[in-house]
Amino acid sequence: MKDLLEKIQSLASELTSFAVVILCLGVTVQLIVGEPLFGWNVVGNIAKAIGSMGQSSFIGVAALLVLYSIYKNKNS
Repeated sequence: MKDLLEKIQSLASELTSFAVVILCLGVTVQLIVGEPLFGWNVVGNIAKAIGSMGQSSFIGVAALLVLYSIYKNKNS
């Protein structure tokens, strides 16, 4: 039973790491291109989640920095 829980925890950790990479990619591409990626408005969704009425490019840069720090801490 303990082995099964460890495998589930490991899988959840790997999926979370993958999701952070995808989010970083989405934010970066949207900031470079200036349009949502395949209809996925990452920066807009982050701005809605934060509840901010500020510039979406500022929110995108801030989100990119936060996601990068999370990614860096997980891989070190």
